[in-house]
Amino acid sequence: MAAARERAQKRIAERMAAAGLKPSDSTETLVQRQEREKKEREERVRRAEEEDSKREAERQRRLAEERGGPSAAATKAAGKKPPPAPPTRRARTDSAGQADAKKAEEAKAEHAVREQAIKEEQEAQGAETKRLE
Repeated sequence: MAAARERAQKRIAERMAAAGLKPSDSTETLVQRQEREKKEREERVRRAEEEDSKREAERQRRLAEERGGPSAAATKAAGKKPPPAPPTRRARTDSAGQADAKKAEEAKAEHAVREQAIKEEQEAQGAETKRLE
C-alpha cells in the first residue's frame, strides 16, 4: 500500500514539474508559506522597479538622441548628473490582508445587527413586563 502511494506521489511530482509548478511541501507551515510568498512578492516588485528604471533610462537616451544627435547626448551625459530615478512602484497590499479586513468588517456589522436584535428583544420583554404588572 505504501509503495503504491509513493509511486502515485512520484507521478504527481513529475507532472507538476513538467507543468512548471513547484511540488507542494507538506512540511511547510502557514506562517512559513506566508513568509515565502511575501519574499516572492517583494522580489517581483524589486525586479519590476529595476525594469522600469532600465526602460526609463533607455527612453531618456532615445529622447536625447532625437533632440541633439548622438554627439550632444554624449557631452550632455558627461557634463551633468543622470536624471533622477523613476518613482518606485507602491507595494501592493496583501490580498490576504484585504480579505482579513473585509472579514473583520463583516463580523463587526453582523455583531452590530445581533446587538440591535437583542436590544429590541429586551425592550419588548420590558414592555411585556410593564403590561403584565
